[in-house]
Amino acid sequence: MIRTFRSFCFVILFFLLLPVVPAFAAERYEPAWESLTRHRNPQWLVDAKFGIYAHWGVYAVPAFGNEWYAKRMYDPKDPLGAYDYHRKTFGPQDKFGYKDFVPMFKAEKFDPEEWAEVIRQSGARYAGIAVVHNDGFGLWHSKVYRWNAGEMGPKRDLYGDLVKALRAKGLKTVATEHHMRTFNWYLPRDEKLWGRLRQENADLFDPRYADFYWNEFTAKKEDFIRQWRAKLLEVIDNYRPDVLWFDGGDFTSPEVAGPVLESLAHYYNQAAGRKAEVEVLNKFAGTKQFNFPREFGILTFEAGRDRPERVDRPWIDDLSIAENSWGYIQNLQLRSAREILLGLIDRVSRGGGLLLSLAPKANGEIPDDQKAVLREIGDWLRVNSEAIYSTRPWRVHAEGSTAKLIYTKGEHTQWRFEKCSAEDIRFTRKGDTLYAMALGWPEDGRLRIQTLKAGARPGVAGIQSVSMLGSTAALKWSQTADALLVELPAGRPGKYACALKITVRGAALE
Repeated sequence: MIRTFRSFCFVILFFLLLPVVPAFAAERYEPAWESLTRHRNPQWLVDAKFGIYAHWGVYAVPAFGNEWYAKRMYDPKDPLGAYDYHRKTFGPQDKFGYKDFVPMFKAEKFDPEEWAEVIRQSGARYAGIAVVHNDGFGLWHSKVYRWNAGEMGPKRDLYGDLVKALRAKGLKTVATEHHMRTFNWYLPRDEKLWGRLRQENADLFDPRYADFYWNEFTAKKEDFIRQWRAKLLEVIDNYRPDVLWFDGGDFTSPEVAGPVLESLAHYYNQAAGRKAEVEVLNKFAGTKQFNFPREFGILTFEAGRDRPERVDRPWIDDLSIAENSWGYIQNLQLRSAREILLGLIDRVSRGGGLLLSLAPKANGEIPDDQKAVLREIGDWLRVNSEAIYSTRPWRVHAEGSTAKLIYTKGEHTQWRFEKCSAEDIRFTRKGDTLYAMALGWPEDGRLRIQTLKAGARPGVAGIQSVSMLGSTAALKWSQTADALLVELPAGRPGKYACALKITVRGAALE
């Protein structure tokens, strides 16, 4: 009788647990877009809003032109003059090639703990570096190829050390990968110049360095793709980045699609096995196409290039801290903290986020002027963080002209924020709270928000209270036929922008 009862209980338990099986099975991703596009964006990344990474590598040694020096130094027609600069400064390309900069990239002053603290104080919620740029030199200690920081140059696991320091500060990590472009990348765009370089015996064509320069004269594309996948999987398995970002390149043609899909499925499956939430950023490249199907990952726009005013799902802009290069160069021209901060606020109000790239020196130092920009951003976020982190767009994103923010550069559109003023208001929401951020301080101390004029009902029954983040002053406010008028306090609690906290009557915002 007892045995029969136990058997009966086992059967009941078995059927009760059956519904659980499909839920676990659903976490298994297949190397197919139909499967991969079902991956949900992690809540933590949608909430984070602000991340930081760095363009750092061998190209910081010559520090000339921009981070594409490795390509430009082999192009006699380079508009920035890198070809002639290289020959004059370091010697001809057959005597001193890009590979010869590798021993000079020593990162001798790299302090990952300092980096992590500077990044934490900036208000960023996740961070990392470009683990491999177009030049193909990896910043981790690799066992699958020789051209890496663990075996050459610094002879140190730069990415691994930074990941440990970031996680010790409670930050998530990102690894950006620019390597898919490397095959034939070193060759000039003008194919007529290839013959000239070969006559000059440029080291690009030396078979001893085929596994670094990767071009059709000394290597095969299929071998490059095979090693590309091995490198990517090594980074995924060894460092478990929370976010992966890929630069432009071919990710969908028949010769690469298989390895790409297999790598992405492995990334998601490995994370699911650890019960970790990870994501891939899907870049809108200069070709005006996304790297992957639009339904996949979180959409990413380089410096807002070609991004429309409204995007129907979470997105992120990546942006260089300097105007004239992503990597460190001489006479680096930094964007102002104001430009970056107002851009961050605007992006968050539209449902997006910002991934800002630093430009460290070859020795591993983050220059003081870049640290100063990060400190200013961090100072503002410490006061106004609740208007940014974990917020969602309101039904009205912005008040003020958007047209003045968008300009045309060549065949593309870009976003800039230097023309913003107190007339430009950005809205975010969280529960029954509406945040209104003015991108400037009104000269008369009275903030006017037309969107919230008399009769406007952001909640079920209108506005209950208005206060300013960072200030304990009781604000005088009223709704007129033209606008919500708010008398701002005498002291400015935040530089460049101020944030009002507006509590609405009723259960939630409309």
